Amino acid sequence: MLKRAFFLAVVWCGSHGFAAENPSTEELHTVQYWNQHYLVRIVDPKTEDLRLFWKDDQGNILHDFAGLKKLVEAKGEKLIFAANAGMFEPDCRPVGLLVQNGNETSPLNLRDAPGNFYMKPNGVFLINEKHEAHIVESSIYTVLLSPAVWATQSGPLLTNDATMHPDFLEGSTNMKIRSGVGVRRDGTIVFALSTQPVNLYHFAAFFLAGLKCPDALYLDGDISAFYAPGIKDPVPHTFGPMFGLVEKAKSP
Repeated sequence: MLKRAFFLAVVWCGSHGFAAENPSTEELHTVQYWNQHYLVRIVDPKTEDLRLFWKDDQGNILHDFAGLKKLVEAKGEKLIFAANAGMFEPDCRPVGLLVQNGNETSPLNLRDAPGNFYMKPNGVFLINEKHEAHIVESSIYTVLLSPAVWATQSGPLLTNDATMHPDFLEGSTNMKIRSGVGVRRDGTIVFALSTQPVNLYHFAAFFLAGLKCPDALYLDGDISAFYAPGIKDPVPHTFGPMFGLVEKAKSP
């Protein structure tokens, strides 16, 4: 992670749920695995409209969920879920690839350097023109047969073809709040956010065994957060790219 500021979008209240201004957030679930608690959101790319956001129509960086919500609502739509979408530089530029509505707004990054993003293999989450979600190793992204409509690069890969990243250690003491995204064999997308510090090994195990995601990608550490209607942000926060699940406003 290249920019840190602790933020957790909910307050954990035990095994029965979480605190919110409006508790009608049925689509955001709490899950327990290995004595850790997680928030989980499942998205079907075939029927739901998941996009990637970074700047507004004037080229200004959105920075946070409030800015994203304002942009979506200005277009007569509704933001029903959002999450941080990978690592970013101090000026909020994506560290790696970002594709928005078929346009590459930040290039693929295959460099070697320190940090989680560069822990190889890293990967790309994408939704293609067939509304299919995939997570692929970054090095093979350029040879995909079906172009990406939405894509974000992050790292490391938590799981790849049902195999956990080889560098993760079960006894690691590197404990942080963590977020990630996985894709199940049926094509559904699964977002997960830990509500307690967890190491990468147990986080990857949750995606692999708990969420049944053969492919999963780490998004970021302590700054990670989810948005859902009715949840109050307890701490100001800043992001680069963000996932936004959008639905059209219903006609009166």
